[in-house]
Amino acid sequence: MTIKNDRKKADKPAASKPKPVQALGLARRLRNYFLAGLLVAAPVGITFWLAWKFISFVDNAVRPYIPVKWNPESYLPFAVPGLGLVVVLIVLTLVGAVTKGYLGRLITQVSERAISQLPIVRSVYSWTQQVFETVLSQKSTAFREVVLVEYPNRGTWAIGFITGRTEGEVQELTAETVVNVFVPATPNPTTGFLLFIPERDIHHLDLSVEDGIKLVISSGIVSPPENSRQNARANGRNGATAAVVGQNGGVRTTEPETDAHSGHELGLLGRLRGHFFTGILITAPISITIWLAVEIVSFIDDWVTPMIPTRWNPETYLPFGVPGLGVIVVVVVLTLVGFMTAGLVGRSIVRMGERLLDRMPIIRGLYSALKQIFEAVFQQQSNAFRDVVLVQYPRKDSWAIGFLTGPANHRITETGPEDAVNIFLPTTPNPTSGFLLFVPRKETRKLSMTVEEGIKMVVSGGIVTPPDRRAEIAAGAQPANQDSDETVAKAG
Repeated sequence: MTIKNDRKKADKPAASKPKPVQALGLARRLRNYFLAGLLVAAPVGITFWLAWKFISFVDNAVRPYIPVKWNPESYLPFAVPGLGLVVVLIVLTLVGAVTKGYLGRLITQVSERAISQLPIVRSVYSWTQQVFETVLSQKSTAFREVVLVEYPNRGTWAIGFITGRTEGEVQELTAETVVNVFVPATPNPTTGFLLFIPERDIHHLDLSVEDGIKLVISSGIVSPPENSRQNARANGRNGATAAVVGQNGGVRTTEPETDAHSGHELGLLGRLRGHFFTGILITAPISITIWLAVEIVSFIDDWVTPMIPTRWNPETYLPFGVPGLGVIVVVVVLTLVGFMTAGLVGRSIVRMGERLLDRMPIIRGLYSALKQIFEAVFQQQSNAFRDVVLVQYPRKDSWAIGFLTGPANHRITETGPEDAVNIFLPTTPNPTSGFLLFVPRKETRKLSMTVEEGIKMVVSGGIVTPPDRRAEIAAGAQPANQDSDETVAKAG
């Protein structure tokens, strides 16, 4: 009896185990189904959401400019999604077709000459034009190859993108054949560093640019397929013939088509695509420049106009707004302040204000730092961001562009090298952030390019390479970008 009872007790737990196991198996299957559904639906949903957001943005920006008689939505009882996008494609294609003619080229030249007369606007237009021309007109050299480089030191590797072969003085100063490599950050590949790395340290990967970007964005989670670069090339050959847009807007196909009928169709598509890319080359730099100028003027107007007294505000008497009114007021006020502080009374008021600020614990530190920065930039232009240099970063034999900001503080030189200088190393394509390095002067190599040209090269990721100006400097000629504006500022 005891043995039988013990057996029954031993059998009871064994009989009750299958139920929780089945429940756990069901929960696991449901979780797997959920994850599988998420993997399928999330990429599709996000892709459609981003596409819809983009189409809606373009539609909302373009639709108000479509004349009523040409707007199909004025005749139809429903909205037409993508109407603005279609209009943009047609307009860019027409602009590209028009600018190929003599009249279009003449209008473009006149517009560029007008823009070149505006001090700040011409710089924005110049580098955006160079970037778009290089990306769209020289597709074979701009972000066309994925490589592996040792970064930030020997034995540690990172993904990079070749943007071109280094030319001019940068190539000569490095004493080796170096390549422009953009090393992106993760998970945001739109920022990173532009490095000049010897060709012997470049390891080419069998990856397409798209797969390389996926690998960077996913932090290595998304593994690219085998021979992705070869597959991308095969897909390109199976599709329509690729068209390359030249500087003059012309189009040449990379592969001839044997069939006469299909060749005619591909030729028409190639010409339309060539017109479209030419339209982008013409309109994109101008549009970006105008947009930035309008945004800056609008920001200043919105901030300054409410402070103008009603009787002095011309908008109270006119039936329309005055764009740029705030900018004019700021320029006039700053000029008057400068005129007043040049006298004895003005200097006394400034000293009294500074003594008052010095008694405020936190504000005095902020004011002191800002004052030193503005004095260095505007009063000592010969020392502040006046030189572009080449430094070895982040390791030996890897080079990067930096900007010399002056000699290092004595506290730095007491601990570090005696001849150290301050080098600002910017990130790409956002040169407003980066690192402050203290480098021995003998380890820097001064470049003949202007600060503006150095910034262009950094912003473009090495796509835009400035010319070698050492011959001009040796002949005593003034660099093209350092015009009379800087001379006037120095004289001030």
